[in-house]
Amino acid sequence: MSPELDEIVGRLSTLSVYSGRWGRASVRVADGSVMHCVGETLVGLREGNDYRFSGRSKVHPKYGPQFEVRSVRLEVPDDEGALRRYLRRNFKGCGERTAEKLVEQARVQPGGLAALREQLIMNPYAVDFSAVTRRAIAVVDDDGPESVVYRELSARLGAVGVRDAVLRRLAAWLLEQCKEAADPVSASWNRLTGNPYEPIRTLSGYGFNTADAIGRYLSFPADHPLRLAALATHALREGCERSGHIFLRGDELARWIGQLDPAVQPHLAVQAAIEIGEPIVVEEGRYYPRWLYNCEVALAGHLADRMSVSADPIAGADVTRVEHEIRMAERAMSVGREFSLDSGQRKALMELLVSDSMVHTLTAGPGCGKTALMELLVLVVFALARRRRIVFCAPTGKAAKVLSRRVSRLGLLCATVHSTLGVQADGFVHHEGNPLPADIVVVDESSMNDLALTRALFDALAPDTHVVMLGDPGQLASVGPGQVLVDLLQLQIDHHRLHETHRNDGGILEIVRQARTGRCDCRGRADVRFSHRLPAPDVAGMGKVIGTYLVAVERCGIEAVGLLMGARRGDTQVPGWNVTYMNEALRERLNPHGHKVPGCGLRVGDRILIRENLRLDQGEGLDGQIRYEQVVNGDTGWLTECHLDGTGRAVSHCMLQLDDGRVVRFPGGSLEAIELAYAMTVHAAQGSEYREVIFICTDGHPGFMHRGIVYTAFSRARDKLTVIGEDNVVQKVCARPIPRRNSWLVQRVRKRDAVVF
Repeated sequence: MSPELDEIVGRLSTLSVYSGRWGRASVRVADGSVMHCVGETLVGLREGNDYRFSGRSKVHPKYGPQFEVRSVRLEVPDDEGALRRYLRRNFKGCGERTAEKLVEQARVQPGGLAALREQLIMNPYAVDFSAVTRRAIAVVDDDGPESVVYRELSARLGAVGVRDAVLRRLAAWLLEQCKEAADPVSASWNRLTGNPYEPIRTLSGYGFNTADAIGRYLSFPADHPLRLAALATHALREGCERSGHIFLRGDELARWIGQLDPAVQPHLAVQAAIEIGEPIVVEEGRYYPRWLYNCEVALAGHLADRMSVSADPIAGADVTRVEHEIRMAERAMSVGREFSLDSGQRKALMELLVSDSMVHTLTAGPGCGKTALMELLVLVVFALARRRRIVFCAPTGKAAKVLSRRVSRLGLLCATVHSTLGVQADGFVHHEGNPLPADIVVVDESSMNDLALTRALFDALAPDTHVVMLGDPGQLASVGPGQVLVDLLQLQIDHHRLHETHRNDGGILEIVRQARTGRCDCRGRADVRFSHRLPAPDVAGMGKVIGTYLVAVERCGIEAVGLLMGARRGDTQVPGWNVTYMNEALRERLNPHGHKVPGCGLRVGDRILIRENLRLDQGEGLDGQIRYEQVVNGDTGWLTECHLDGTGRAVSHCMLQLDDGRVVRFPGGSLEAIELAYAMTVHAAQGSEYREVIFICTDGHPGFMHRGIVYTAFSRARDKLTVIGEDNVVQKVCARPIPRRNSWLVQRVRKRDAVVF
């Protein structure tokens, strides 16, 4: 046990558990006094038992002195009488006579009573009563052996710094791996000590840093092959996911390994990973996480196949008739409003409709008419081929809602890509074996689609389905690895680019155009205001920005105002230009009295953002089948309800009202995936549109703060844009090019040697 931690030994008198994850207890110690204990590791303890608690003493401003528990170890008495009482209390079916016989037997066995006591602490399920009784004896423990494994992990690793939730998942994982062993509890610990890096591959939340902390505790040498292999895999995954790369080159992987552990020779780590069989693919000096390699190869195969054949055009090959129907559709769009195609739009639409390619791109900046062209496409297709099935989708619910407002008047809807593919427990409903029932699939905001999602979409396309990718390559790339739209634009498929702007965005549009080219004059317009300075990051300075935001919210409504910034991480108690602090400050102004959700920092009535891609069980539908709903990183909405389980302390589920109109049942065990969304990062705001945007521009690493951030933030605004920041910082960030991402998709397609996995 770490010498920095204090210890207390006492009997657990009372225990209250909240949300199944955190407990408050009273412990009576030897001198008769009562210590109030709190912490996650209290969950699963039994009132009446003695425990050895390790942790820290603190004074809570409201509840007074407390002992914050980090780890717990069962305390089994030494004397025979107390040992018999312990057996009767903790083993169902064990009476006085059985307990006495077991103690007598243990006394004459090797190790004596000390061995029995150790077994009761470390593995009570291995205690053998068969020699002293024929009666079935069972441990009084509702959680079964898993809780014993967890207690052992907690006792041994409590000082290592591993989060309690991770220890519980690790216990369940280990027990599952060792369920066939004669003594699965002992086998679980032996398996972990044999290779603490093994669970990284499959156990959610158990990463390299956690495994390495356990490895150090277990005295694993820094150059152990298992550690080196895991380090290389971790470095590769971090380098790809943080930078958006599909692969790393050798020097890049070496730099990432060096950043994580400068003492390790990178080539030895990579060699160990390859020899042990880590999920790494090496190809011509490119190092891939295997799942990204498979995605790239599969998508390249789909694209190569589609490029190798000629398709029936979307609207047929009769150019004269198509031209006529475009004029008729244009006339229909003009009813009640002023509308006409410019020459570039007319040419793009005509060529798209009669192209014999099955893959099309339509790119443009804000206000150039991408969506209007899709409305015309629908009208023309319906006029020429009424049986053509057209599907609209977008990567996020917010983006889907924006497009749905336009196409709904044509009797169509736009859903998320996940919903379009059909979410089920272990994948998608639509795939290569069950293609989408669609003749034309239109994907809006396609720059946001990462490699994996695009691969899943192309997996689900029938051989003769046309796909139209709409987007703006000047905006931020996908959050996940890949640069699919940029890659597509380099292939010999059907490309169209719109240049002329039709939306009357005045100064906003002008400043957006500047940002796209890497400059910004920082001059105000009727609908654009620059602060020319960044207030000090203190309560007073941030109060001015908060005031500006609240006035805008009062004027437009909270969903119509975007408060955007680059930095996400911060401290809720320390003022700073980051989303973490700003959200807490705004919540205290906008939802100060919302009912608290037990076990987390959320309140009913909070504006929320989902930070993970999750498939959520929604219960049985009318057909008796389990329904699933997919939420994705970036979905926003409101937390409207909180429902507790039968204990009244744990959250069963919360109800979310998402901005795209969906009402989602969200499990209480996944609430850590939800954050506040009064303020958001620019990345999280992708695909959104706001009447007013307040953008706080701070400097940062060039790989993160670049013109893509500024351009995307500016282009979210429809009516008013306020930019808060130093002019020189805004201009410096704007001048930085968007970093390129490593991808071999184009080269694979061109080689036409893809193998679909």
